[in-house]
Amino acid sequence: MFGTHAGLATAHAAAAETLNMTKDDVASAPEGPRMMASRIAPARVTPIDVNGIRYEAVWGALGLFRATEVKTGKVLWELTLYHYRYDDRLERDVQDVFVSAMAKESPSTILVTDERATVYRVDLEKMTSRIARWPVGVKLVAREPLTVELVIANDTDRTVKFDKPSIGFGGRLSNDLFRVQADGVELPYGGMMLKRAPPGDFLTLKPLSEFRVRLDLSADYAVPATAKKIEVRFAHANHFSPDDFQLYSPIPLVIR
Repeated sequence: MFGTHAGLATAHAAAAETLNMTKDDVASAPEGPRMMASRIAPARVTPIDVNGIRYEAVWGALGLFRATEVKTGKVLWELTLYHYRYDDRLERDVQDVFVSAMAKESPSTILVTDERATVYRVDLEKMTSRIARWPVGVKLVAREPLTVELVIANDTDRTVKFDKPSIGFGGRLSNDLFRVQADGVELPYGGMMLKRAPPGDFLTLKPLSEFRVRLDLSADYAVPATAKKIEVRFAHANHFSPDDFQLYSPIPLVIR
């Protein structure tokens, strides 16, 4: 479901940036560069009790979700919510992904967020889970005209399919994919709203691959030339895909 890093050099730099590492943290080894780092301990996420059953993300375990009877302490069932791929050039411990938050969505569902901002919806009755929200990155290319780069990465262990118009494939907008604010005022989308049947093909991202596309937003969002602060978020459903999660940017792009 997540994209690969294009090119070893790019992947190496991206990993270092993600881990807040400097050049001094990158050590050369006979087989090539290898990242050397350590990570902070994972968060201890507060369990959620529902009708005498305690639901928790097991601390120190990678994506393990557990249901336990409160009175007896008996484990009723468990789920592993995700599997991420490891980059063999990096230390494994710094690539571990733990649960960072949980919230009760309804009497029968809990939303679980991992450290990479992917959100999983756990069905307490069916004892199953699905991805609810998939994080994407939005990077500034130019302020005038307002141009951004959308980055979708797949670091999981399975292939994921994306609806092309829902991710600006080809470098053109055919739907309202972004939320753009200028000085705190949301700007309406003035571009194309394509009506269509389900697509015949999708963008397929294999494990450890990524998709990047540059999009000129200036024609579809009328940003005032006097704007002192522009905020851009991505928010759209992955329509028609069997991976029918919401795509979102957990951190807004802020331009001053």
